[in-house]
Amino acid sequence: MNKWLRKLLGLATTFSMSAALIQAMPLPSAPEVSAASDYWKFDFGGGGTASGYTGVTATTGYSSSTGYGFSSGTAVKDVSAAGSGALSDAVQFTNSSNTGSYGFCADVPNGLYQVTVWLGNTNRTSVAAEGMYQIINMTGNNATDTFQIPITDGQLNICACAGKAGYAYTMSALEIKQISTDTTTNPTIWICGDSTVCNYYPLDSSVQAGWGQMLPSVLGADSGWQIRNMAASGQYAAGFLNGGQFTAIETYGKPGDKYIISIGINDTNYSNAEEYYNVVTDMSKRAMAKGMEVILVKQQGRNGDASRNPLLTGRWFGGTLDQIGSELGLQVVDLFNLWQNHCISIGTDATTALYMSGDTLHPNRAGATVLAQLMASAVNFDVTGPSYTGETFTDGSVYMIQNVNSGQYLTVEGGVAADNTNVCQSADSTPSAANQWKFVKSAADGYYYLYSMLAGGESYLLDVAAAGTDNGTNIGIFSNTNHDAQLFKIAANGDGIYRIHTKVTNDASVIGVAGGSTEDGANVLEWQIDNTANQNWRLIEVKAATAATTYLHGDMNGDGILSASDLTILKRGMISGFTDTAAEQASDLNSDDNLSVADAVLLAKYLTTGVCDFSDRKYYAMNGVITNGVWEDTNAGFTADSYVNLANAVGSSLAFTVNVAKTGNYLCTFSVANGSANDRKMMISVNGRTDTWLQSFLTTSAWTTWEERALVLPLAAGLNTITLVSHTAEGGPNIDFLRTTLTDEPVAEPYDPNSDPDIIVSQNPVVYIASDSTAQSYKASYAPQQGWGYYLGNYFSSNVTVSNHAIAGRSSKSFYDNGRLTTILDAMKEGDYLIVDFGINDGAASQAERYAPVCGNVDNPTEGSFEYYMTFYIKGALDKGATPILMSPTLSIKNQSQPFKVGYRNIDSACRMLAAKYNIPYFDLGQAMTDQFNNTAYNTVYSYYMGSTTDGGTDFTHFTETGANVVAQIIANGIKGLGIPLSNQVA
Repeated sequence: MNKWLRKLLGLATTFSMSAALIQAMPLPSAPEVSAASDYWKFDFGGGGTASGYTGVTATTGYSSSTGYGFSSGTAVKDVSAAGSGALSDAVQFTNSSNTGSYGFCADVPNGLYQVTVWLGNTNRTSVAAEGMYQIINMTGNNATDTFQIPITDGQLNICACAGKAGYAYTMSALEIKQISTDTTTNPTIWICGDSTVCNYYPLDSSVQAGWGQMLPSVLGADSGWQIRNMAASGQYAAGFLNGGQFTAIETYGKPGDKYIISIGINDTNYSNAEEYYNVVTDMSKRAMAKGMEVILVKQQGRNGDASRNPLLTGRWFGGTLDQIGSELGLQVVDLFNLWQNHCISIGTDATTALYMSGDTLHPNRAGATVLAQLMASAVNFDVTGPSYTGETFTDGSVYMIQNVNSGQYLTVEGGVAADNTNVCQSADSTPSAANQWKFVKSAADGYYYLYSMLAGGESYLLDVAAAGTDNGTNIGIFSNTNHDAQLFKIAANGDGIYRIHTKVTNDASVIGVAGGSTEDGANVLEWQIDNTANQNWRLIEVKAATAATTYLHGDMNGDGILSASDLTILKRGMISGFTDTAAEQASDLNSDDNLSVADAVLLAKYLTTGVCDFSDRKYYAMNGVITNGVWEDTNAGFTADSYVNLANAVGSSLAFTVNVAKTGNYLCTFSVANGSANDRKMMISVNGRTDTWLQSFLTTSAWTTWEERALVLPLAAGLNTITLVSHTAEGGPNIDFLRTTLTDEPVAEPYDPNSDPDIIVSQNPVVYIASDSTAQSYKASYAPQQGWGYYLGNYFSSNVTVSNHAIAGRSSKSFYDNGRLTTILDAMKEGDYLIVDFGINDGAASQAERYAPVCGNVDNPTEGSFEYYMTFYIKGALDKGATPILMSPTLSIKNQSQPFKVGYRNIDSACRMLAAKYNIPYFDLGQAMTDQFNNTAYNTVYSYYMGSTTDGGTDFTHFTETGANVVAQIIANGIKGLGIPLSNQVA
């Protein structure tokens, strides 16, 4: 069993026992490479010299005859200190820096040295040697620490330097011990991190600690590693790289060293995903160039995360780390879920006991020890075992896995889609989701994730319990943890037989049936290779089922062409009905749920004139493929013969088969009823693609109240499968139909389980944006399209953070109905701001999901009106102590030439009245854009819109990157003129 994991599992006893163990763990000194006798001890300050030390006062300049002293120009002074003996006095450095030449010099032979430093009286001091940081932010009087350093020029140069501006940088004593004549450093673990990782002093007794501080005691003095923790409180990736902390890592790092990057919490304040990606990628490549193994860490969450429902799957740019890991072939440790799972297992009170009092982010000493143990369980420090070559499989292929010894199948026990469900062998050979496994290639060479086909094949993976490595460790299923416990190598054993190796054992163990049993239901376990038949498996590929038959609108015979034959079939169906269900569905051209003469007239009109007046196509849920659900007709208000009621369980699902005439983006509108009080979120996928969309379905107040919810999805010409999978234990809403409408709006942003943009860690003001596609931030793949919200943060000082929640296709109604306002308000604090900019989509009377017309009354607005919904935004922000800022919609120049005329004056009027009623700021963005654009060359304005990017382009509502940036600047200038505190932060 992995020795680090044994330590972790031992923590599952009592906290008091854990605390005792922690106190008993000694902090290791740097391991010796070879014995040597050279040893120097210096006592700094004018208060006398302790026995066994060489005295150094502020006046001791360097002399080649003595071989020590302060370099020429170094400004130091003698000061007292709070300790005793050598620690009763010190020298204070006043002009030193981590890269400067001012400091203390000691002539020593070339070799490898262990250097121990004691500070004097100080608030926070760092130590630099050889022109670079060696120890970061030592705190407290007489703090001490040790580092290992090679000397190649015959002299050690060292100084105390800036830890915290405005405070004294002092040094009381220094010991220099040669541990080898060879300058090669011991195998080293270098750590990049922040306040949850860094050292706190005294190292062996601090109440607060970072996991990097506790890692030496977790690994033990005999691990063979020296650990250089370069993490610093408050640090972010670019600051770490550019501020000097990476310099020692790049200078001394070598093949065999590990570089652990565990940073990102503070990047949400100082950086963005693009800069974070660039910096972490740069550091990783530079460390890899030195031969180091780079390990990326998705940082642990906050106290309270383990009590959320649903649980978060990550924070702090975790998705970006996954991307970098995939691109560079690096291990990514999912410390977020390792920590969260541990907190769930011990409960709320025990979790709180692992954090600093009143602090939901920083671990105390016990918590940091647990984190260090989790890291040690995730990063393999054991000797690598034998090597096995894995077979290659088509990504996403599905197999039944048959045991050679028993002839039975690898099966999820009871077909229960839940974490920790056991996996056994079953004699049932009928293909089902419980005995089918989807092979998904991982970034680790030769390894695969084996997804159970339960819950749509997207949620639960074959899993080695607790990442165990002992013989007999249980095999089950668990949600994706991005851990080696869910990685398997399928190695051929001849004659179409395979072994399934576990990565947590470095392929030393495989999965097999307990005791070689042939009994139905016998357990499946991990065991070292013993060459018995119960460890051998056959793979039986499961071919995907043919998609359900669905015809294009009006294509009655399904030949893909609208012709007179289709009109004949439609007329015949009006008289005698249809035997072909697909033809019957395709016949309702006006989508009134009835076949009538009106449908025949529409088809005849198209065949004779080419004019297509068909209504948007409806697809009824009752005709879809249901997993764990039923048809019902209990609750009135639906339009088909019945609706679908999915089981109250994660993974219950409904799949629609739709047929569209052309490839493009489609507004997919679902008619739903949700009589519960909770958001019944569903994960939506198209054609089995890896991109998925997490869609909220908030309460409709009653099961007989049917409302529409929509998002834009990418569909291909022809047949498509749109699958909705319940994301919560309550299942999904009741579903009546899906309607598809071709649109020029962008596709909704895919779900990223590791991205948590809604969590803002900042004491400074946060500006939240609630808006539509004109403001939305778009990924690089959408270039040159961009929204103004992407650039707005560039026009504020560093004291302001912008959090852009804008999303395409939303109105004041649908943004609220989809739960996006609730997400903002949950994160908002006093002093924040909420920019609200809707109106473009609110007047779409044909789209009930969005429709929120202006009623003209702000004192008692009509339910469902623009003013009605805007009140939720205004009051919600005010109740949080935040400031709402209303704006009119952006200017569209479609079908316009200069001088341009501003539109949406009804929205402008409504916003002005709302602003007056609630005494809040309002900015007429549409008018401001009109004024500026009428004073700008037409061709320049034309280039601001997406219609300029293609010949014959028609989109003069959405912006190019240049245009979005211009609009962002107009908004910033508008805010500057509002006379509110935020105005002073406009750069």
